[in-house]
Amino acid sequence: MNKTLALVFAAALVAGCAGMMMSDEEAAFQQLYQQAVEANDKAASVGGEWRDARDDKRSSQVRVGDKKYSNLGAAQAYAEQGDFANAMKYAEIARRQGVLGYEQAMEQRNAGPRH
Repeated sequence: MNKTLALVFAAALVAGCAGMMMSDEEAAFQQLYQQAVEANDKAASVGGEWRDARDDKRSSQVRVGDKKYSNLGAAQAYAEQGDFANAMKYAEIARRQGVLGYEQAMEQRNAGPRH
Protein backbone atom coordinates (compact mmCIF):
# COMPACT_ATOMS: atom_id res chain seq x y z
CA MET A 1 0.00 0.00 0.00
CA ASN A 2 2.79 2.45 0.86
CA LYS A 3 4.52 1.80 -2.49
CA THR A 4 1.28 2.48 -4.35
CA LEU A 5 0.72 5.70 -2.45
CA ALA A 6 4.30 6.78 -3.12
CA LEU A 7 3.91 6.06 -6.85
CA VAL A 8 0.64 8.01 -7.03
CA PHE A 9 2.25 10.94 -5.21
CA ALA A 10 5.29 10.87 -7.51
CA ALA A 11 3.08 10.75 -10.62
CA ALA A 12 1.02 13.68 -9.36
CA LEU A 13 4.17 15.65 -8.60
CA VAL A 14 5.59 15.05 -12.09
CA ALA A 15 2.28 15.97 -13.73
CA GLY A 16 2.05 19.17 -11.70
CA CYS A 17 5.58 20.21 -12.55
CA ALA A 18 5.05 19.53 -16.25
CA GLY A 19 2.32 22.15 -16.36
CA MET A 20 4.64 24.73 -14.85
CA MET A 21 7.43 24.28 -17.42
CA MET A 22 7.75 26.76 -20.26
CA SER A 23 7.67 25.63 -23.84
CA ASP A 24 10.70 26.34 -26.01
CA GLU A 25 8.71 29.02 -27.84
CA GLU A 26 7.73 30.71 -24.61
CA ALA A 27 11.29 30.61 -23.27
CA ALA A 28 12.62 32.09 -26.52
CA PHE A 29 9.97 34.81 -26.37
CA GLN A 30 10.79 35.66 -22.74
CA GLN A 31 14.47 36.00 -23.62
CA LEU A 32 13.78 38.21 -26.65
CA TYR A 33 11.24 40.28 -24.73
CA GLN A 34 13.80 40.91 -21.97
CA GLN A 35 16.36 41.97 -24.59
CA ALA A 36 13.79 44.36 -26.09
CA VAL A 37 13.04 45.92 -22.71
CA GLU A 38 16.77 46.31 -21.97
CA ALA A 39 17.43 47.86 -25.39
CA ASN A 40 14.62 50.36 -24.88
CA ASP A 41 15.78 51.15 -21.34
CA LYS A 42 19.23 51.88 -22.75
CA ALA A 43 17.78 54.09 -25.47
CA ALA A 44 15.62 55.91 -22.92
CA SER A 45 18.66 56.55 -20.74
CA VAL A 46 20.09 58.83 -23.45
CA GLY A 47 16.75 60.26 -24.59
CA GLY A 48 16.54 58.06 -27.67
CA GLU A 49 13.57 55.80 -27.03
CA TRP A 50 11.20 55.74 -29.96
CA ARG A 51 7.52 56.49 -29.52
CA ASP A 52 6.21 53.11 -30.76
CA ALA A 53 8.27 50.98 -28.39
CA ARG A 54 6.22 51.20 -25.18
CA ASP A 55 2.61 51.78 -24.36
CA ASP A 56 1.49 55.34 -24.46
CA LYS A 57 -1.49 56.96 -26.07
CA ARG A 58 0.39 58.09 -29.15
CA SER A 59 1.94 54.71 -29.95
CA SER A 60 -1.12 52.49 -30.00
CA GLN A 61 -0.73 51.20 -33.52
CA VAL A 62 -0.85 47.40 -33.34
CA ARG A 63 -4.29 45.87 -32.98
CA VAL A 64 -4.53 42.68 -30.95
CA GLY A 65 -8.14 41.65 -30.67
CA ASP A 66 -10.15 44.76 -29.92
CA LYS A 67 -7.30 46.74 -28.32
CA LYS A 68 -4.38 48.69 -29.73
CA TYR A 69 -0.86 48.39 -28.34
CA SER A 70 2.69 49.57 -28.82
CA ASN A 71 5.17 46.99 -30.07
CA LEU A 72 6.14 45.75 -26.59
CA GLY A 73 2.52 45.74 -25.51
CA ALA A 74 1.50 43.78 -28.61
CA ALA A 75 4.28 41.26 -27.99
CA GLN A 76 3.04 40.72 -24.44
CA ALA A 77 -0.62 40.50 -25.52
CA TYR A 78 0.15 37.92 -28.21
CA ALA A 79 2.23 35.91 -25.75
CA GLU A 80 -0.65 35.85 -23.27
CA GLN A 81 -2.82 34.41 -26.06
CA GLY A 82 -0.19 31.77 -26.80
CA ASP A 83 0.59 33.21 -30.26
CA PHE A 84 4.38 33.17 -29.91
CA ALA A 85 5.06 33.74 -33.63
CA ASN A 86 3.46 37.19 -33.49
CA ALA A 87 4.79 37.80 -29.98
CA MET A 88 8.34 37.21 -31.26
CA LYS A 89 7.69 39.43 -34.30
CA TYR A 90 6.70 42.45 -32.21
CA ALA A 91 9.34 41.83 -29.53
CA GLU A 92 11.99 41.83 -32.28
CA ILE A 93 10.60 45.07 -33.73
CA ALA A 94 10.74 46.67 -30.27
CA ARG A 95 14.27 45.34 -29.65
CA ARG A 96 15.48 46.74 -32.96
CA GLN A 97 13.83 50.10 -32.25
CA GLY A 98 15.66 50.25 -28.94
CA VAL A 99 19.02 49.53 -30.59
CA LEU A 100 18.40 52.06 -33.36
CA GLY A 101 17.05 54.66 -30.94
CA TYR A 102 20.20 54.43 -28.84
CA GLU A 103 22.44 54.65 -31.92
CA GLN A 104 20.50 57.62 -33.25
CA ALA A 105 20.68 59.48 -29.95
CA MET A 106 24.43 58.90 -29.68
CA GLU A 107 25.08 59.98 -33.26
CA GLN A 108 23.07 63.16 -32.79
CA ARG A 109 24.12 64.04 -29.25
CA ASN A 110 26.22 67.00 -30.41
CA ALA A 111 23.85 68.13 -33.13
CA GLY A 112 22.77 71.70 -33.04
CA PRO A 113 22.53 74.80 -35.15
CA ARG A 114 25.59 75.81 -37.10
CA HIS A 115 25.83 79.55 -37.49
